[in-house]
Amino acid sequence: MAQANGVHVADARRSLIERVASSRHVNRSARLRDLLLYLAGRVLDDEAGEIHEQELGHKVFGRPADYDTASDNIVRVHASMLRKRLEQYFASEGADEPVIIEIPKGNYAPVFRVRTEQMLVLPAAPPERARPTDWRLWTLALLVFLLACSTAFLLLWPSSRVKTPASGSAPTVRLLWSQVFQPNRATDIVLDDAGVGLYQELTGKSLSLSEYFDRGYLRSLPQTAASAHLDERSASWIVLHKHSSFADANFVRKLLQMPGIDTHRGILRFARDYSFRELKADNAVLLGNSRSNPWIEPFEAKLGLRWISDSAAGVYYPTDTWDSGKNFHTGEPGGSYEGYFAASLLPNLGGNGSVLIISGTGGSAINGGFDFLSDEQAVSELRKKLPGAAGNAFPFFEALIKVKGRSGSPRDSTVVFCRAPK
Repeated sequence: MAQANGVHVADARRSLIERVASSRHVNRSARLRDLLLYLAGRVLDDEAGEIHEQELGHKVFGRPADYDTASDNIVRVHASMLRKRLEQYFASEGADEPVIIEIPKGNYAPVFRVRTEQMLVLPAAPPERARPTDWRLWTLALLVFLLACSTAFLLLWPSSRVKTPASGSAPTVRLLWSQVFQPNRATDIVLDDAGVGLYQELTGKSLSLSEYFDRGYLRSLPQTAASAHLDERSASWIVLHKHSSFADANFVRKLLQMPGIDTHRGILRFARDYSFRELKADNAVLLGNSRSNPWIEPFEAKLGLRWISDSAAGVYYPTDTWDSGKNFHTGEPGGSYEGYFAASLLPNLGGNGSVLIISGTGGSAINGGFDFLSDEQAVSELRKKLPGAAGNAFPFFEALIKVKGRSGSPRDSTVVFCRAPK
C-alpha cells in the first residue's frame, strides 16, 4: 500500500508540474518552461537531491560544460524569474492547489510543500452513477504499459544479442550516417510519444506542435475526454506517462550498436522533453510520425508523405500528397504482408545541421528499414537515384521503401520512390 501511495504522490506531482508548465505564467517563456521541466524531471525521475548552477547552464541553456558561472549569470536570472512566476501561479489560478512548488536558492532542486499539515492524497472521485467500464481504454492503456516495458527492455538488452551488419567497408552507409552523427556536435535521438499518439486516436482530436510543446491540450483534457466518452483519470494517465513504441526503441537499440558509425555523441531524448532550441542547434533523428512525434510537423512542408491512421486495422499507412494522394496500404493480416518504411534527410531548423526522420507501418517495416539503411549496396543504389549524388555529402532526400514480408534481407525491399525534398 505504501508503494501504491508513493506512485499516487509522484503522479500527482507530475500532473501539478504539467499544469504549472502549461499555465499563462510559465508557458509564454520557452526558457522558463524548459527550466521548470528539467528541474522537475531531475527530481521526479532521477530523485536528485541537489541540482547545481553549472549543470543547468550546460543542460538547459546550452553553455559549455565548464563555463564560468561567475561571469555568466543566465541560470540565476532565469531561476529568479521562475520563482516569481511560481509565486504568481499559486497566488492566482493555482490558489486551490493543495501542494505548491518552491525552488530554493543555492540548490535548484524543486521542493513540493503541502499547504496544510495533511499529507497529500489524490482527491477521491466524486460519486457518480454506475456506468459501463470503458474496456477499450483499459485495453489500450495496458498496451501502452507493455510498450513502455518493452522500450526499457530493448534499450537495456545486451548488445551481444543484436545482429548488426558486418563492419566491412561501407563508404556510402558511413556517408549517409555521417550527415547525422558528426564528431563536433550533438545528435538528438528523439523517441516517439506513444501515449499522446494513442490519446489522439481515442479522442479523434489532432494536436499541433504548438499545443504539444506548451501542453495546451492538458487544459482541455476533461472536456475532450468527456466528449469522447473516456474516463478522465485514465486518459490523464495515458498522456502524462512516458511511453514509446516497441519498433522505435528497437531501431534505436540497433542504431547505437551499429559498427563503423560514431554514435557516441548521440543523446537519447523523449519527444515530450524536446525543444525548438535543440532542433535548431543539433543534428537529430526523429522517430515516428507527426501524431506520435509532433516535432516532425515543421518539416512536413518539405515532404510529400503523410501518415494516415487506419483505425480498423490499427495501423498507419503512407499517402503521397505529391502524387494525387496515392495511398500505400499494408497487406492483410495472415496474408502476404507488405509494410512501408520512410526515411527523410533534411536540414535542421537552424539550417546548420541535419535531421533524419524515420517512420514505418509497424515493427517489421521499421526493422527492415534499418537493415536497408545499414546495407552498402542498398544505400548506394538509393544515392544514385538522387540529384547531386556525385558530391562529398549525402544529398537531402525523401524515400519510401516497401518491405516484403518479414524478411531481414535488404534485397527483398523495394524503393517505391526516392526524391529531393522541396
